[in-house]
Amino acid sequence: MYKIFLKHKTVFFIVCMLMSLSYPLTAQNKLDSLTEDIKNEMFMRLKHFTFGFYIDAYYNGTLKSKDDTSNVVPFSSNCPVQNQIRLNVAAIEIGYTADKVRGKLAIQFGDAPNLLAAPQAQFIKNLRQANFGFRLSKKLWLDFGYFLNPVGIESSWPVLNYLSTVSVGGYYEPGSVLGVKLTWNASEKFWGGIMIGNPYSLAYAKNTHMAGLMFVYYKPIPRLTLNYNNFFGNQALIDADIDNNILYNNLIVTYNPFDQLFITGQFDFAAQTNSGIKPDTTETATMFSGMIQAKYTFLKKYSVSGRYEFFNDYDGFLSGLYYYNNQWRGLMIQGFTVGFEYKPIKIGYIRLEYRHLFADHGNYVFQSMGSDQLQSVVFTTGVRF
Repeated sequence: MYKIFLKHKTVFFIVCMLMSLSYPLTAQNKLDSLTEDIKNEMFMRLKHFTFGFYIDAYYNGTLKSKDDTSNVVPFSSNCPVQNQIRLNVAAIEIGYTADKVRGKLAIQFGDAPNLLAAPQAQFIKNLRQANFGFRLSKKLWLDFGYFLNPVGIESSWPVLNYLSTVSVGGYYEPGSVLGVKLTWNASEKFWGGIMIGNPYSLAYAKNTHMAGLMFVYYKPIPRLTLNYNNFFGNQALIDADIDNNILYNNLIVTYNPFDQLFITGQFDFAAQTNSGIKPDTTETATMFSGMIQAKYTFLKKYSVSGRYEFFNDYDGFLSGLYYYNNQWRGLMIQGFTVGFEYKPIKIGYIRLEYRHLFADHGNYVFQSMGSDQLQSVVFTTGVRF
């Protein structure tokens, strides 16, 4: 036996070495397994997140604008600066959606957020959305934070519209809301909810009264959606002597008769107390506006769009007063826009639009109060991914 051992001592030595290494090898396998567990946990968490980026650039060429001393186009929700190549929006979006919790954060920069923020709300201009919510039941969600207002189908982000520019009525619609939202997803055909909050989000001592909103969606057939939204509350400051109670109604109809054609109609009607024109300022003021627009897609990457719009704020409680035919009254405008879009890639677009607005005869609200008409050619291009 001893001779056999001496003869094969090299083999025995190798076997012993492998046995001595078996423990660290086993430990390494456990470490690898732990690393995979961490990776899987991180993946499970990240799968609930979505990340997005949006960039849009534009050129708004105003026709016959030699006498215009202002470089900002009136009543613009985006593409506001004329005759310059500018950055409309640069934004980052982060979303989180799980079974019982959700959240949304969108931060934006550029001409559009700067334009729409009032001087007393500049601190919040770069915040488009910041909210989170919890599922209360299978069909009920409760959210808190800073929300987009459900009133109106148009967005200051061109990528979300048929046409990049926004109608005059869309410019005067209520803005974002800081508050709480309750959403009820009753079925695939019916959903809606209510919101309560502060629509102005003032940074300083004087604040506004709380406002309420309601939104209802009904989808009787797969290609037709009816949407009613409203906004109500006291628009006066807390220390004001009178109340300015408003009810803003918004009705939207969207119809997609076949895959290539999209049609949208919108009508707004608002009334506000103690807002009449002098001498009787205690009267209730009214405003109505609307639009109809259509988009037709052909050859997959190309589309054409058109829009007719009108806006009539007789008492000027939203638009302010202008001098019309020897009398003071609010803004009255109608107009049309036509546009062409090319999508070289799925996440990008290139658009060219022509817009013509007509103010009431004798009401010189355009080109530094020098014309009652505005004609412009607008070029926009962007990506969102």
